[in-house]
Amino acid sequence: MAVGFIFVVLCSQGVLAFGTEKTLTASYNEDLLIASGDYKAFIVHLTPKDSMMLTVRVGLGEEIDVYTMAKSDYEDYKGTAQFIEYFSQYSKESLKYFEYSGRFTPAREGDYVVVIDNQPKTQSGAPGAQPVSCSVKIDLAFEAPFPWPIVVAAIALVAVLVVVVGFFYWMGKKKAQIAEAEAQKKRAEAAKVRPIFINPQAPAAPGVPPGAAAPVLQAPPPSSSCKSCPHVYDPTSANCIACEYR
Repeated sequence: MAVGFIFVVLCSQGVLAFGTEKTLTASYNEDLLIASGDYKAFIVHLTPKDSMMLTVRVGLGEEIDVYTMAKSDYEDYKGTAQFIEYFSQYSKESLKYFEYSGRFTPAREGDYVVVIDNQPKTQSGAPGAQPVSCSVKIDLAFEAPFPWPIVVAAIALVAVLVVVVGFFYWMGKKKAQIAEAEAQKKRAEAAKVRPIFINPQAPAAPGVPPGAAAPVLQAPPPSSSCKSCPHVYDPTSANCIACEYR
């Protein structure tokens, strides 16, 4: 980036410049009226990944000077230094229209200043003898910072969702286990077989010769009370033969 030097005339004689400053954090576009012997300075903090574009157009009045410089050189510009360093590619003297040939991107991070000068401060610059109206447009492009707040919020949201889903999954599994345990308990109750005590020494039925096989016992047909029995009706089942629900 080319660097130029301003040879200051009045400041070397002890006369301090006066002017106004404005710190920019976003693009700027405004019409200005700069009095004779005055200047406007725009201070911008830039990194090597940021950039700036400047357009200056004089409406009424004579030529003006435009300088782009580092903040440290701007302090010299305001003081009594006889030589002031600036970026020559992004500066111009005695102009009525000026636009950067390309976007200004600093080599290092820091504060940089655009000075719109309407004072007889230099030997080579504009005379600054009359008030000047001009339009100034500064287009700033900043690198978007990494969205840490969004990332942290997203992680927190995912964590909450995982906890909620895990809780409902655990509740569902717990309910399923309880339901299965209840079902097993009911099946076990239904499968219980009540013992029937049959006396093998009981006398044979009348008309049945001794030693003959005893008749097969059968349960009576099912009745309405069988609905209360947990067993399946089987006329040869010991449970149905000696059913306590009859």
